[in-house]
Amino acid sequence: MSASLSNEEIEDRYFLLGRMEILNVLNDLIHRREPVSVYFNGGKDFILTLLLEARSDALIFDLGGDERSNNLLEKSDFCVFIATPDGIRVQFSGFEPKRFSWGESDAFWVPLPERLVRLQRRECYRNILPLISALRVTLSDIDDISLADWALHDLSVGGFGANVIGAPRLKTGQTIAHVMIALSDKTRLTCSGVVRHVSQIDRNDAGRYRVGVEFIDLPHVMEVAIQRYIIKIEYERHKLLMK
Repeated sequence: MSASLSNEEIEDRYFLLGRMEILNVLNDLIHRREPVSVYFNGGKDFILTLLLEARSDALIFDLGGDERSNNLLEKSDFCVFIATPDGIRVQFSGFEPKRFSWGESDAFWVPLPERLVRLQRRECYRNILPLISALRVTLSDIDDISLADWALHDLSVGGFGANVIGAPRLKTGQTIAHVMIALSDKTRLTCSGVVRHVSQIDRNDAGRYRVGVEFIDLPHVMEVAIQRYIIKIEYERHKLLMK
C-alpha cells in the first residue's frame, strides 16, 4: 500500500464499516473454518481459534488450546483478530471478551466490531506512529555511508513513511542497501529497501517532504515483530481512550 494515501483514502479503500458487510466477511470465515489469531496483552499473548457465530450484536469464538491463555484473554479489555483467508488479510478489534456457555461447551464473545480491515495480497495497512518517543530509521548505502536518520511517521510490514524538513537526497526508485529500525532495545529490523515516493507536503521556505520506502526481502521474523509492535501501539491507544 502506498504510504502517500490519505487517511480518508485508507478509510474508503480498506475499512468495511457497514454491519451487513462485516457480518458477510465474518460468516465467510466461519463457513471456511478459517483459523484466526487473537492477540492481547499488548501483542505479547495470543490464542489460535475459530469463529463460531456472528450475530447482529456479538461475535462468538472458540476457546484456545491453552487454558492459561484463555484465562488471560478473559481478563483483558482489548484484543486484535487476524485471519488470512486465501492470502487476504482480515483484521479487526474486540473489546472486553467474555467467557460464557455456548451450547454444551464454553466460548468467548465480544461485541460485533464496528469496522473491519480487509487487505488484498501484498497490501499493507500503515499504522501512524506516536510523535512522543518516535521510532527512528537509519539508511545507508552499500559502503555503509549514511544517507538519512529520520523519525518515522508511519510503519507497516510493507514499508515506512517519514516526514523530513528540506528536500531529501533520495530519489524515487532509488535502492537503499541498508535500512535499520530499532523496534525495541532487543529487536532491530534490518533489510534493504526502495524509495517509492518523495512528495512535498507544504510549500513554505523550509519545505516538508514525505518519503515512502518499501522493504525488500524483509525476513518473516521481522514481519511478525512489526505486527506485534503495531498491535502494542493500538493497545496503548485504546487504553488512553478508555481513561
